[in-house]
Amino acid sequence: MNDPAARAELEKLARILDTDTASLAFLDYLEAGQLRTLREGITDALFEKFRPSFSGFARLSSLLPLTISAKISERVLGPMLSGRIAGEMPPDRAIELSSRLSDTFLADTCLELDPERAKPIIAGFPVARSVAITRLLLARGEYITMGRFVDVLPDETLFAATDAIDSGADLLKISFFVEDSQRLDAVIAHLDTERRRAVIDAAAAEDLWPEVIATLRRIGPEARHALAELALAQRAEILDSLIRAAAEHDLWPSLLTIGRELPDASVERLADQPAFDDARVVRSVIDSVVANDLWDALQTQLPLMGPTRCARLLEVAATERRAFLAEFGQRVTAEDACADTLRAGSAHLAAPVRAEAAAASGRTTLAGLIAEPAAG
Repeated sequence: MNDPAARAELEKLARILDTDTASLAFLDYLEAGQLRTLREGITDALFEKFRPSFSGFARLSSLLPLTISAKISERVLGPMLSGRIAGEMPPDRAIELSSRLSDTFLADTCLELDPERAKPIIAGFPVARSVAITRLLLARGEYITMGRFVDVLPDETLFAATDAIDSGADLLKISFFVEDSQRLDAVIAHLDTERRRAVIDAAAAEDLWPEVIATLRRIGPEARHALAELALAQRAEILDSLIRAAAEHDLWPSLLTIGRELPDASVERLADQPAFDDARVVRSVIDSVVANDLWDALQTQLPLMGPTRCARLLEVAATERRAFLAEFGQRVTAEDACADTLRAGSAHLAAPVRAEAAAASGRTTLAGLIAEPAAG
């Protein structure tokens, strides 16, 4: 599964079904939105099936002193039932009851709580207590749970919890599971440049570029441009790791789409990186264009790649991906913005390779552009 958003949804679905993603491999064909609909449907079904019982427990709890209810929750009901029952309790009562429960038990309960159903409770929950529970969940690596709570936390609590998370990698791993793009926008706006840069550094150091790309795809244009431009302004080794991650995880559909929104200089800087000399990287671009129907994006971005990178693309295609040139040839016209780049790029090819590329392109305009580089 190459779509980071779909992978995030599959992991969340596996969590509520108490299984692993390998067991759900048969759902790989579904898109992120379809997986989310499935997950929400299953969640609703699980809650509604036992809702009368949860409501009954909630009514019973209201008749007991809070101290006794707290002891029953921790010693008898446990986190799962307590989390389900909390959603049926009056918010004030649930918040007051939580003050008698340990941080550890509340952290356990968060794993079983549906944040959307518990939104009124979360809205009134003390900020300091929320931060303490955030630290416990973070220590356990409960990124899925934390991501789901981002969607419903009030701003004050959200920003306090964000400030309690020192690691850029942890922020990325949590953002991967956030569903509300506006909440992600708010978090990114809250981060200063140094913390944003720490997120980019973490992506390179821990191979978290899929999480970065998934985040960029879901946030608003202003936040996306700011974060993407910051990433593309980093040192060469950071950009090299991004390119190689894109090749490994097929992130090209997202990168090419995002690239169309960015200043030309940012895209040109990425295209200028030595990693694009690597035939494996070039093959991954070609294969992704074919598999994901990215022809328009390629034609738009090709002029920013420059003649040298274009020549490498043609060279790899001529020797290893001739079918790509045959298809590309059916799409390129002399009026396309990429025509001059293709003509200039072919001038960098050795004569035998140029002949191979032109032959693979068939009787097309592309073949003419390649075969007559001097005309450029």
